[in-house]
Amino acid sequence: MNASDMLDYALGRLEGPDRDQAEREIADDPALAEALDRLGRAVHQLLDDGDAKATLEPPEGLALLTIAQVDEARRLRRRTMLDFMPASVPFRWTDLAVAAGVLLASLLTLVPAVRCSKMRMDQAGCGLNLRQLGVSLAQYAIQHHHFPYAPPDHPDAASGCFAILLRDQGLLTDPATLDCPCNGMHARAAGLPSVNTLCELQHKSPGCVSRVLRCDYAYNLGCRDGSGHPRAIPARLSTSLPLLADQPPHEGFRILEGNSPNHGERGQNVLYSDGHVRWHSTRYVGPQDDDLFLNARHRPEPGDSIQDAVLVPSHFPFVR
Repeated sequence: MNASDMLDYALGRLEGPDRDQAEREIADDPALAEALDRLGRAVHQLLDDGDAKATLEPPEGLALLTIAQVDEARRLRRRTMLDFMPASVPFRWTDLAVAAGVLLASLLTLVPAVRCSKMRMDQAGCGLNLRQLGVSLAQYAIQHHHFPYAPPDHPDAASGCFAILLRDQGLLTDPATLDCPCNGMHARAAGLPSVNTLCELQHKSPGCVSRVLRCDYAYNLGCRDGSGHPRAIPARLSTSLPLLADQPPHEGFRILEGNSPNHGERGQNVLYSDGHVRWHSTRYVGPQDDDLFLNARHRPEPGDSIQDAVLVPSHFPFVR
């Protein structure tokens, strides 16, 4: 007899031969008879008609026991921050003072960060100017086989005439690239003069050349050959040489100590002949050139060798 037959027997749904067969199996199997007895009692309970005498009464004190268990569960619950917060927060001047102090400290931290960010942006803008000028200088060198230099009839021309030579060749399309972003834009209402006009002004009033050119960068004075004569930097070089840089600190025609004032004396951007720009925190540029702005004899004159780069402000002459 399977489970379905047992349930039908307990419910009284087996009739005829099926019921007779079931009773014979029950008589032969005491375990089956015991199982059917338990099943019958369970079915009887399920089919209880709800007689009042058979209704189960709740145990005494069930309500109090339930309330006690709920309180215990609340006590054991993990407390959160909200459980410790008062219903209302009183205003205190000390709290306001602490908040003001935190705000002030944040501002004091933010201001240097903003200033540092601006300096880095200006430094990057200066490097971009030098790269643009480097493209113009490279194009000039390809055409003339050397970088801009004083004309043969004006050997003492100011070093800033490199910008005029680029302009005359149509290679200086934006004079604003002569301005370091840290120094702001310079007014050039009259534009750049010609080389002849610049040399005439240089002989009449050397001090006015710096005002006429208004260039924030220092240019390479070239070097001396084996016989001691100054010459331009050739276009073909076996090594990379400094061509332009942020101008050094100076008074008149004297180079002072320290880094370029263009960037608060923190260092200077330097353009090399291969077109790349490097930031130097000192005037040292290599084992063969310990001062970017002076030659090996510590003078603002053409270098004693091609590796001895000397970059001077725009009003300094190529040859004195």
